[in-house]
Amino acid sequence: MKMSSITSITIIALISIAFLSFLPFALAQEEQSTGGDMKYIGAAIAFAGAAIGAGIGIGQAGSAGLAAAAENESMKTQGLIITALAEAVAIYGIVVALLILGS
Repeated sequence: MKMSSITSITIIALISIAFLSFLPFALAQEEQSTGGDMKYIGAAIAFAGAAIGAGIGIGQAGSAGLAAAAENESMKTQGLIITALAEAVAIYGIVVALLILGS
């Protein structure tokens, strides 16, 4: 059974809302916070978004690359290059998360 993109986005949004609903309880501490704890949430959101986007991109580009390579053998290299470009999104997400945590 193939899930449509609207259904998967809805499921991801519901899971995100469920996790973020506990955020006020985590921030309702008695000691004063300088706001540095929010950078962990920002880094997690940056990496999670990049990883989900890269996964979707790799799935789409990989299947299209394999289909093109099945029809024409010379398209194999171009399919791998397009798949690697989609995978670079996850690497950018790691870099952004590390930049957020380093600040």
